[in-house]
Amino acid sequence: MTNSNFTKSLYESWGIKVDHVIYPPLDLEVFRPTTQKPSRDYVLAYLGIRGKETNLKVIKELARQGVKIKAFGKSSKEYEKELSSQNIEILGYVDDNTLVDLYTNALFTLFTFTHEPFGYIPVESMACGTPVITYDKQGPKNTVSHNRTGWLVSNDEELVREAIRIWKQGYDESSIKNKCLANAQEYDVKKIADEWLNCLNQLRCGVKS
Repeated sequence: MTNSNFTKSLYESWGIKVDHVIYPPLDLEVFRPTTQKPSRDYVLAYLGIRGKETNLKVIKELARQGVKIKAFGKSSKEYEKELSSQNIEILGYVDDNTLVDLYTNALFTLFTFTHEPFGYIPVESMACGTPVITYDKQGPKNTVSHNRTGWLVSNDEELVREAIRIWKQGYDESSIKNKCLANAQEYDVKKIADEWLNCLNQLRCGVKS
């Protein structure tokens, strides 16, 4: 049992058989759009563990080119000096209600990472109707659908180019929002609970037989 296709591929590369992939659940009663008329006047960025979930180079370059960024995360305050810019607002830790509102009103969510087997940030953002820009690899590759619920890029340079393009040109908000919300249903806690129950029932039947 693994929590993503990427983790499954890792185990199988080590010769370990994996029978099921069940994604981590998300409470869609909490993570959902807070308004029908979002402002879309900033980009939301997650600042997490240094060297794992944060790429300061990309964030600084986007701010330098005029993109307004709101950055959150319990570790984000430690980056204040490095990210000093009039275009970057460091929010620090935020509670779920504040986070949901931030996701809802962002033009898109920026998720940079080095190693991420699953990644809650993209799924949370899509559940609030907001697309995601991230890398075409590991966990987020399987949760974000390119040109439908966000954009997948190969490297930092492409990420910056794509982010600037979308900041300036925008996107078909209604279409992408609906696709994001539909995609998020795959991670709804009720659906994931059913998957776990089915898996446990299969295991129980296997033991009895």
